[in-house]
Order: sequence, then C-alpha cells, then structure tokens
Amino acid sequence: MEKSNLNKENSAPISLPYSLKGKNVTIYRGGPESKTGRLIDVQSDYIALGTENGVIYYQAEHIKSISEDPIFNSMQSNLMQKEKIIYYQSKNFVGIMNNLKSKLVQINQGGPESKKGLLLDVKSDYAVVSTNDDGIVYYNIHHIKSIMTPQNNNSQLGDEVTNLAGQEYIGAPEFNQLFRQMTHGWVSINRHGPEALEGILVENTDGYFTLINNKEIYRIHPLHVRSISFGPKGFLKKLNNKEDDNAKNSNESQMEKGENSNKTNANKEVEVDSSGEENQQLQIKNLVETLNIPSVAGLFIQQVVLKGMAKALKIF
Repeated sequence: MEKSNLNKENSAPISLPYSLKGKNVTIYRGGPESKTGRLIDVQSDYIALGTENGVIYYQAEHIKSISEDPIFNSMQSNLMQKEKIIYYQSKNFVGIMNNLKSKLVQINQGGPESKKGLLLDVKSDYAVVSTNDDGIVYYNIHHIKSIMTPQNNNSQLGDEVTNLAGQEYIGAPEFNQLFRQMTHGWVSINRHGPEALEGILVENTDGYFTLINNKEIYRIHPLHVRSISFGPKGFLKKLNNKEDDNAKNSNESQMEKGENSNKTNANKEVEVDSSGEENQQLQIKNLVETLNIPSVAGLFIQQVVLKGMAKALKIF
C-alpha cells in the first residue's frame, strides 16, 4: 500500500497531495479523525473528503498522514468518475467555515474537542458555535482539525436548530480580544481532557490570563486555548433538565390538588404565592446546590434565570 504524508513543522510549507485528488484515500492511520473516502478537493490549507456520512473538511496543518490503496483505486476508477458529490469550495479553511455558517456542524470527528452545534459566526481566527449543553462555545480555528455537516441533520432537528439559532453571543475581531470581554466571569476552557479548566477569568500582563478556581490558580495564553465558553461545562443542559423536572413536579402537584378537591367536594380557596421574586431566589439557591458549582457560577445561573440566558451572555 502506497502512502503519502502531510507534515508541518513550525512554518515549513505543507506538501499537499494534488495527485491523489479524485482517488479513494484514508486520512490518518487511526484515531477518531481517521476516515476513508474520496479526496474531492485540495486547496492551500485544507482538503475535502467525501464519505458516506457527508463531506469532511480537514485543516491540512493537522493531518499526519494520507494513505492510498492503488489496487482499489484502479478497480474503482470508472465508477468514481460517474459519482458526483456536492461540496463547498473556497481558497482557505476559514472560507469553508464561512460557507457553513447557519448550518448544523460537527467540529472534529472525535476526541475531547469534538462538538455538534449550530455554526453562528466565523471571525478571522475563531468560530461561534451554539450547543445544547454548553450554550455558546467559542472555538479557536487554529486548533480545529476538521469540520463537516452531517447529512440530513438540518431537516431532522427542526425546532432544535431554531432554538440554537436564538442564542445571543458576544463578538470581538480576534480570539484573544474575546478573552478580555470575558474577564471577571466564570468560564470553561476546553471541552474535555486533561487541559480542560473552569474558573474566574482575570486578565494579566503580556497577553496572559489568570484562571482562579477555589485555591488553584492557572496562567493561560489564548493561543493555546482550543475553546472557551461561559459558565460550568454542561450547565445549560442541567438547567434545562432542572426546569423540566420543576415543571413536571408542578403539574403533578396540581393534579393531586385537583383530585383531592374533587374527592372532598370542598370549595377551598387556592393560596397563591405572591412573593415571586423570593421564590425565584430560592429556586436559584436549590439549583446551585443541586449542580454543585461554586458561588460565582451560581451568580451566572442567577442572571440566566432572572434575565434570560441570551441577555446574560450578552451582558458579559
């Protein structure tokens, strides 16, 4: 089996496999990013791979290897010439991401930073993705290995896509400037893995930022951050689940009251809680204790509940 390799060391130019265009290849020899399909496009800093699940756009600087099976390609050459795959084309990887705006995308094919969500916006070096569990996630484009639009997902999700599109987000020309707008807020750095962190973000000197979580203090630089979001990881999913449980319990309670009223046939006045704000504060306290998150994160949840999540994200 013949193999072609892509390697990037520092600022060395990338050798792209133009001769393999139109052939069946395997990207990576293993791992979550490893996929086999037809190499349908080769550009300055990315390649496009047509697979049975959709077209995957790989950022070339992260590709470690590309392998070809020449015997298979020779047998399938006539068939592949007849196949037509619809895909986006641009001069660079950022351009491809711009073409995917307002679509449901899969960031990376697997690993700690793999995430599915609605691509809301693309800046010069970062992308804004709306997710169901973490809310708005800001991805450093430099660290994105691949992106794709799974087939038929937009039509299947329907209302879910509409809800994701409704989330508001903050904006900045560049990724490092985004950090300055997040200072003094509780943030989550990276999605999973050993480099995932949470805490209060404080600006430092020389472009560095400090992340404080209880007694631990971390010094980080935006260049090495893969993604960042407001609030604890998974807070939006937990918040939605908590609201669903509260609504369910409330409905069950109302049904029990109705049944008891019918049995006793008594005309009793239903007592209404007039202290709505105090009740909200109590719910917030219970939610913070349930999620087991620091008090600063509780303040963030408080803003979400009282003012609406979209407004809270915009304020920060």
